[in-house]
Amino acid sequence: MFQPCIALMVLVSSAREDELPALLAKAKEALGRLLAPETHVESLGRAEVHGARGTFRVLLAGDGRFRSEVHSALPEGSGFDGATVWTRDPAGLECIVELGEADRLRLFHAVLSGHWLDGREFTLAAAEDESHPGHELRLGLEGSPLEMRLTLDAASHLPCELLEAGEAGARTWTFADYTAVDDIRFPRRWELQEQGDRGLFEVEVYHGVPEVERAFSVTLAPPRDVHFDPEVESELEVTRLPSGHLLVQPLIEGEDLGPFIFDTGAGITVIDKAVADELLFETLGSTVAIGVVGSTTTAFRRGERFQLGPVVLENPIYGDLDLGFLRTAAGRKVAGIVGYDLLARCVVVLEPATPRIELHDPATFRLEGGTWQPLVLHDDTPCARARYEGEHVGLFRLDSGASGTVTFHVPTVDARRLLEGRAVSASLSGGVGGTAAALEGELAWFELAGHRFEKPRVSFSRATSGAFLDRYTDGNIGASFLGAFRLVLDYGQRRIAFLPRGGKR
Repeated sequence: MFQPCIALMVLVSSAREDELPALLAKAKEALGRLLAPETHVESLGRAEVHGARGTFRVLLAGDGRFRSEVHSALPEGSGFDGATVWTRDPAGLECIVELGEADRLRLFHAVLSGHWLDGREFTLAAAEDESHPGHELRLGLEGSPLEMRLTLDAASHLPCELLEAGEAGARTWTFADYTAVDDIRFPRRWELQEQGDRGLFEVEVYHGVPEVERAFSVTLAPPRDVHFDPEVESELEVTRLPSGHLLVQPLIEGEDLGPFIFDTGAGITVIDKAVADELLFETLGSTVAIGVVGSTTTAFRRGERFQLGPVVLENPIYGDLDLGFLRTAAGRKVAGIVGYDLLARCVVVLEPATPRIELHDPATFRLEGGTWQPLVLHDDTPCARARYEGEHVGLFRLDSGASGTVTFHVPTVDARRLLEGRAVSASLSGGVGGTAAALEGELAWFELAGHRFEKPRVSFSRATSGAFLDRYTDGNIGASFLGAFRLVLDYGQRRIAFLPRGGKR
């Protein structure tokens, strides 16, 4: 779970620690002074994010709180109120975020505001790098696997680059053109580069603002783009493929244009590019889609109406992809993937093995015959804790779009030496981004929600990029294990119930 009061730590080679005090002194002198805890600074300017141009507003507080808003064809927002990190997606859905997404936002805004130099919360040390001698720091969050590299300009000693080596490639923020605001220096330009995706922010004005009540808090208001048709049954027509994938039949613009895979592991609802082109869907911009073994670029496309069972989304935003790679698994053309956008707006009752899917209005749903447990959302994917061989306990993604039992992520395989002394055979894992090497072998046992699987065949990823390099979670649980349950997912309230298969909801 994300801990709200985390201190930042910088990891370092001890050979240069004696240089740190002088380096930090120069950085503090260059910034002028730090924002006082009760002080707020607002920046307004122009932005281009995911290819969509617009304006932005960033509000920074001296105690680490922040609020960021982008206004464009793909509006978005994020904030930190001192305890909780939240985001708002282009469709207006507000949610609390944890783990990697929360850590990343806090680190970036700490550098933007200068808060990273506040010794009350941060531990800092110098890092070895021959390309930037004496001017580089490795930043990480205490208790978190996230690590970033902060480079200070050799001449000005101001932050000029923040680098994260992400699962699908590097994320790099650059900072430039600093200006003084009440004797504190802030960048007037920053840019994010990630696998061809680009975000550019140019400040037109900085100014101090008074304390505004709840300025940094999220409202978590119910989304206004969804309604529930009372004339339509909550239970969907579902087809379970031999691969374990579940197919459903949504209506796009009132028409059945082909099956969609119902996928709790998809961070966005996807439409096949050819289908989007046929419907003349407007292109709003683009972003990077991270798959299980790599990444690819996806365009944002806007429709008018998407309906699955009783759930109706108005003006939905899809990611478009060429889904031809799914034809082999499905044995037919797949028109799209139902993902986070829809799941976050309803309560989902999911029984993969039967198969059975029900969609309910969160305002009227009542759980029967079970108990709610906390649900962790990591990069828009539901996660739960599980135990396994060696009395290990870890957080696992629950991915109904993945066939098989469980795939252990590369960092977990290596850190816990899961391959040592184990008979394995070569295999492949595939998805968005292509295929990657994996090994298969027998695990002594695996336990999820009190259900113990004895001697299952599992997969150990050897991917070199993609989501299976994730260090926040131990692995990815697929449909074969999930089929033992009737899952009830309530993203809005961040809770989940594991019920006996075939039981009450």
